Amino acid sequence: MKDRKYELVVSCITENQNSLYRLALSYAKEREGALDIVQNTVLKALKSYTGLRDEAAVRSWLFRILVNEAVRYIDKNKNEIPSSDEAFPEPEYREKAFENDAGEVYEAVMGLMPELRTIVILRYYEELSLSEIAEATGLNLNTVKTRLYTAHRRLKEKLEEVEI
Repeated sequence: MKDRKYELVVSCITENQNSLYRLALSYAKEREGALDIVQNTVLKALKSYTGLRDEAAVRSWLFRILVNEAVRYIDKNKNEIPSSDEAFPEPEYREKAFENDAGEVYEAVMGLMPELRTIVILRYYEELSLSEIAEATGLNLNTVKTRLYTAHRRLKEKLEEVEI
């Protein structure tokens, strides 16, 4: 039984590696930080797979670990002063899924507060249901709905400003 859970977790990690990276990147804002978050997520998931109670919810369980690791990473690194990137320019990471409207929507989403941005990314880019998002973030379903509504409103305002 434990081996089946382990294989399920490994399979979920493999299938969702790009999604995990995208979400981590939305928090860290840079490649190395996102990779650290994903690595910590994978390690924690593989160490604690026996605690997975509902095998049908393995994806949202994995995203919840990632969100927790991302918050932990941000808290740990919020006082660090970034080094100059001019000496080592890094090409910007772009995912085709984010480029639907010439990058304007992506830029607007990335400009949201982290708690709103996470909800939007999980809902529209990772296609999780509202209940899966609630489980992944540890929030009440009504809180998820409220944050999604708030994010819609703020995105609409930002995108209308761009058009003017």
